[in-house]
Order: sequence, then C-alpha cells, then structure tokens
Amino acid sequence: MPVKVAITGHTKGIGKSLHKRLTDKGYEVRGYSTSNGYNVLKPNRIVNDVVGWADVFVNNAYAPGAQTRLLYSIYEQWYKKSKLIINLGATSSDSVDNFSILGYNKDWTPYVSDKARLDFASTQLSKKYKKGRCRVTNIRPGFVNTDSTSTFKMLVKRFMMKPDKVAEMVEWVIEQDPKYQIRELSFDMGNI
Repeated sequence: MPVKVAITGHTKGIGKSLHKRLTDKGYEVRGYSTSNGYNVLKPNRIVNDVVGWADVFVNNAYAPGAQTRLLYSIYEQWYKKSKLIINLGATSSDSVDNFSILGYNKDWTPYVSDKARLDFASTQLSKKYKKGRCRVTNIRPGFVNTDSTSTFKMLVKRFMMKPDKVAEMVEWVIEQDPKYQIRELSFDMGNI
C-alpha cells in the first residue's frame, strides 16, 4: 500500500516540485492550498482531513503563524501514532543578519521570526520521539529559487537552490526507516 503524503502549498515552488516527485514515484499525494479551497490560516479543515487520511504531513506553505499552528494541531492528534511530520523551515531563522547584505526589509522580519518559532517547536516536539510514535523533522534549506524569493534573485541567484533539490531531501526523509528520528536537516549553497 503506498504511503499517503499530505502537502500544504502544493501548487508553487517546493510544494509543487514535491507533489510531482512523489506522485511520479507512486506515493498517494494530496495537496492543500487556496487553489483547491484550503487556507492554512484557517487550519481546521486541513487538520481534519490530514489526521484521518495521511501517513506523512509536509508542512510547507508559509503564512504568518500558520506553520507552527498546523504543526501543533496535527502533532496533538498523532503523537501516539507512527506518523511523520516534516516542517519546511529556513536557515534564515538563524539570524536576521542573514538578510543584512540585502538591506532591511520589513516584510522579511516576520518571516524570519515565524521560521525561528517553527524551528523551536520542531526541535521540542522531535525530542519527545519514542519508537512507534510520531516523528517530527525540520528541513531548513537556504535560499530556494521560488516566486517568494524573486526580489532577491539579482543579489543571491548563485546561492539559490532549485525546489527539486529540497523536494529530494523531503523524499529522503520520508523513505527512512521509522525507527530513526531525523530531527533536523539544514543545507544551503554557501553564505551570501
């Protein structure tokens, strides 16, 4: 029976690449985005569907505060089950200084803060892992070439990864033996 994977933000960027990659490899995949009537800022409908259907939840779509709320909501339902939650964080949460070379941008400060909160929540929940229970992994890529990073392309294009590379890392985590808890993967193409 194929692994059932739920992905938020499956129509663009990393989510789109991951949806295609996993579907092509025979996984049963469901996407959740505004294009098909789901809103990560109103998570109840997503949570209800994911909890009753999926084996793996990929918490990809960004909206202020949404990823951390989704993480806790799904973990609360799955913590005693052999399930997997993968959060798409960002190395940008390491420091606001990561953006200093690009100049201050008021729109990125909340993003960096939200990703730091997601990192912290993921770390705390991943430490609760016991064999046969829900695993939590935080994948933290550096700059990824997506629509949301288009304003930085002129400055950091040579450091940007393709969404397919991040999708490959997500797939790798999904394929690991459930007895292993992978807490975090951080990777990028160098410092700006």
